Amino acid sequence: MIKRIFVAATLMFTSLAANSANLPNELLEECKRVENSARAIMNARQEGVPRTTVLEMADAAGKESEYVGSLYKSLIGKAYEFPQQPDAKMRQGLVDEFQKTYYSLCIDAAQKTSGKTT
Repeated sequence: MIKRIFVAATLMFTSLAANSANLPNELLEECKRVENSARAIMNARQEGVPRTTVLEMADAAGKESEYVGSLYKSLIGKAYEFPQQPDAKMRQGLVDEFQKTYYSLCIDAAQKTSGKTT
């Protein structure tokens, strides 16, 4: 079972790396920002930071960049749909999965935007 999970994870990461290699740098950098934002927001959620506190940070970011504020609010909405996990290992697993999901979604959107599909 563990071997199958490892193989599946390896294939997924290899596929993401191959797909993202064909994208322009600015799109890759944007997807890394999305990934890092998703990780930070889900970490905050799992650490028990109140939603209102995180939304205040998104509002502040939105004053500098409407896009960033909107992105943060979207990620916050999704992150706070998940309950806090009872132990550190489960919290970290959820954070990892959340950031991977949003990185993958960004890569898919970037490929469509740039006209490069695999």
